[in-house]
Amino acid sequence: MIDLHEECIVSIAPSEPRDSETIATVPRSEPEDTTAVEKPAQRKKRRRSTSHLKVVPETLALRERVKAEAERFAETLDKTKPIVKGELERHGRTLLERMELPEKYLGFALVMVGNFFWKRQFMSIPFERRLLLLPHCLKHAEGCPAEYDEFGLDCEKCGACSIADYKARAEQLGYKVLVAEGSPVVLKIIIAGYVDGILGVACLNVLEKAIDKVLLAGVPSYAIPLHSGDCKNTTLDESWVWDVLEKYEPLPQPQTNSYVPLMRAANRLFRDEFDRLLPRVRSKTPEAVDSPLGMTEHLLRLALQRRQALPSLHHPGRLRRTDRRQGPEYRLRRRRQTRLSRRRQVGRHGHRSVP
Repeated sequence: MIDLHEECIVSIAPSEPRDSETIATVPRSEPEDTTAVEKPAQRKKRRRSTSHLKVVPETLALRERVKAEAERFAETLDKTKPIVKGELERHGRTLLERMELPEKYLGFALVMVGNFFWKRQFMSIPFERRLLLLPHCLKHAEGCPAEYDEFGLDCEKCGACSIADYKARAEQLGYKVLVAEGSPVVLKIIIAGYVDGILGVACLNVLEKAIDKVLLAGVPSYAIPLHSGDCKNTTLDESWVWDVLEKYEPLPQPQTNSYVPLMRAANRLFRDEFDRLLPRVRSKTPEAVDSPLGMTEHLLRLALQRRQALPSLHHPGRLRRTDRRQGPEYRLRRRRQTRLSRRRQVGRHGHRSVP
């Protein structure tokens, strides 16, 4: 019999099957100190540091040796499907073990193996279907007259750095040229169908960030690492650029299947049939757009359309100046660039040198 004078609570915890008419009671006990059993706050997982793995071999002889061994190693790889980052890392470690080199060269070894995995297919891409991606840190740090636009640094070909040499020759051959390492617009250019392969020059830090998307999409690419990660007056093995820049060796058919055709088909579907896929419901008329829900739908549609839109790339490499200098957006961007330039000069010299 249950004592009605004794406070009790009903247990709802899962238990063994029992008669539905029987209700178990648990006497109320003193409140427990919950502070002792509180779960500790979960720490955010830190990204694994890879700075110790991104050392470029110090001498040209050692770099050439790693390059030659990577070319021989890549000949044994299966090229029917794109290589993923995990596989590439295993191949890089295997290469270093064979050469008896330290782990600090792993990043460089990954780039070399990836280069020769894609090199034959990259060389089969016509020049006008290639993108040359150069880093802005190759520019002469002091006195560079070039300005930045939505595609990166717009080189003036003043001759103060090697960017002008690569850019001029690449544009003669028909390349699209961008001086904007790691720019998000690069993948959009690939998906939009402007280019089919990438020849990139960058430091190992930038290549590490870009390698996931490039490998996942299966974009034929070839990369030349900079000698250091310093973002100022950096150097590279220039002969490595010329070895690939001017060569074209056609193939009867691609060696490696990729997701690029599928991504382009999805992009065309979203671009050409946007109104069918996402019809207007609350913003069909100008009066409906004035309502809160109508305006929300209208702005979201504009945001999605702008996210898919890509400014047209005029041959041989980028937008014409007359196209860029029209409209309020360009003037607003120029004012922001001017303010940023003034702040940099104030920080560098300790006083306002520009009125």
